[in-house]
Amino acid sequence: MNRSIFEVQADFCKAMGNATRLQILHTLRKGPMIVGDIVRETGLSQSLVSRQLGVLRNVGVLEYQRHGNEMIYQLTDERIGEVCDLVRKVLVVQIQNRSRI
Repeated sequence: MNRSIFEVQADFCKAMGNATRLQILHTLRKGPMIVGDIVRETGLSQSLVSRQLGVLRNVGVLEYQRHGNEMIYQLTDERIGEVCDLVRKVLVVQIQNRSRI
């Protein structure tokens, strides 16, 4: 693998730079789910969820297992959710600081 860690990180950040994908990741923190459950939990269309799952799979954030006709998705690492939480905490502080100015 000749790609630098910075290129891999940039791809990860691009994937995380989409509100729909973040919503899907947040939903999958509850545990493995089939696409239909993700659709129900998020209120998003199945085609949109499927497209975004593909993006997240391609950057290694999600993995899946096929059971019959269903695909069960889960986070590849629980720390991905923790990263999202940490970013959100930093942003909340930044927003609070800006409102004081």
